[in-house]
Amino acid sequence: MKFHVLTICCFMTINTAALSQEGTPENSPVLSTMDIVNMLIIEGVISEQKAQEMLQSITADKVQDKIKADKNNHLNETPLDAKVVRVPYVPKYIQNQIRDEVRLGLREDVAGDVIGQAKHERWGVPDAFPAWVNKIKFKGDFRLRYQADLFADGNGDPQNIYLNAQAVNDVGAIEADPSFFHNVTEDRHRLRARLRLAMDAKITEGTMVGMRISTGNLNDPVSTNQSLGNSFEPYQLVLDRAFIKMESEVKDHTFIGGRMPNPYISTDLLWDKDLNFDGLVYKYRPLQSDDMFEEDRVFDAFLTVGAFPLEEVELSSDDKWLFGLQSGFNWAFNNQNKLDIVLSYYDYSNIEGERNEPESNLLDYTAPELLATGNTLHNISNSVANPNNVLLGLAADYNIVDLLIKYKFSNFSPVNVILTMNYVENIGYDQDEVLARAGGAGLLGIYYAADEEAGAEKNTGYQFKVDVGWPTLNQRGNWRASLAFKYLERDAVLDVYTDSDFRGGGTDVQGYILQGDYAFDNNTWFSLKLISADEIDGPPFGQDTIQFDLSANF
Repeated sequence: MKFHVLTICCFMTINTAALSQEGTPENSPVLSTMDIVNMLIIEGVISEQKAQEMLQSITADKVQDKIKADKNNHLNETPLDAKVVRVPYVPKYIQNQIRDEVRLGLREDVAGDVIGQAKHERWGVPDAFPAWVNKIKFKGDFRLRYQADLFADGNGDPQNIYLNAQAVNDVGAIEADPSFFHNVTEDRHRLRARLRLAMDAKITEGTMVGMRISTGNLNDPVSTNQSLGNSFEPYQLVLDRAFIKMESEVKDHTFIGGRMPNPYISTDLLWDKDLNFDGLVYKYRPLQSDDMFEEDRVFDAFLTVGAFPLEEVELSSDDKWLFGLQSGFNWAFNNQNKLDIVLSYYDYSNIEGERNEPESNLLDYTAPELLATGNTLHNISNSVANPNNVLLGLAADYNIVDLLIKYKFSNFSPVNVILTMNYVENIGYDQDEVLARAGGAGLLGIYYAADEEAGAEKNTGYQFKVDVGWPTLNQRGNWRASLAFKYLERDAVLDVYTDSDFRGGGTDVQGYILQGDYAFDNNTWFSLKLISADEIDGPPFGQDTIQFDLSANF
């Protein structure tokens, strides 16, 4: 339609110009100004109001032309025919309107064609990809570390006293080989790397599936570090997490199953930060009101119950389990300060090692699959024919009470000051049961002074820590620092799950941790950690650790 209008206007301009130069033949039909304007109205090019304005402009132009013609009549060879109406030009605003409408029409036509093609070919529109693609999120982190383990000069007296219990159980004997004892004398300098990539898949509004792959190995549940210096061999990747999480609409009920992040609020006094849990978890957070939002909670109470299989035994019903119960609250004050008080109870079932009958190995399964350093152990092997056979089991039961108190000062926001106190006690430790269980086999792994009573209770631990700085390191210039003192007796917790950086992991250890972090770019930061740790009861075992990290989140 608009192309027809343009043709009419061009014809109007050309025809009126011709009339002005050659006159109008008597037999030729002549379009008047009114006819042309009416055609423009019919074609929808201009409104009636615009037509009136145009006619007024044309009339004014005709008057001006008449005046000019009278003044210059002596120059005109041909008198002006009063019957001829001259339209010398189409007004500028009409030309602009026609141009804009033509452009708009072309734009609409082209846009319609492009959108139609996009929908047909499914590009550039929300449905261009399968729906599940929009429900998946990836995140990860990378860390490059320099670590120095520096041992005290007084270590190693007497020599070879700290057994590598894991190496002993792997072969079933103690051999005269350095690998069967922990290194406590030779300093180590290592480069280490860690890569973790996680995926969260949203199934419905209340259901998601999570997974994570990472560097690491299959025999260390508390570390995903990969030490460099293996003749350029490629790194090993492990499935670090695989779980399903389901929440109610208002998030007061939560169920998690599979291999999941630590579901409990805790510190590394009890659980290493890299430890993941296998099992089932239920969480309950009672609402304060029917319309309570997550950020509006002032007094937030919670209850967490979990069951985690440690070892499934095929030939016995005495499978090993960990059951955890945690309850507590966090209280947010009007000044943005916050108090957390958390009480937990962890019950290990069938965790003790039971001594075999002579020349029998039916109870070998009671030995733990993984061991570290510090817990009281005894030899559950009972072979008269091979008295050198050794299979180490835990001498004590572990039922742990964990109290955590944390207070966050936000008065200096965005800098926070956080005070943390953590106390643990193994109330399952019984001196008489430990000695009766070991029988005449003797106790191993009790590293305390010779004048102390055998099997004496060493079943408590505590930690004090202060953190100062930004809550996150996601912005350039953010920083934080922390100082902690840790004290962990030999049977306070299972040695295999404690902080692997604190004197290499384990129990029967005390010392200080100083750490500083600085973000030199967004989500990228340097960290420096200094650890100084010593034995509590055993022979000298002092170790200083320096860790310098370059970390990045993505």
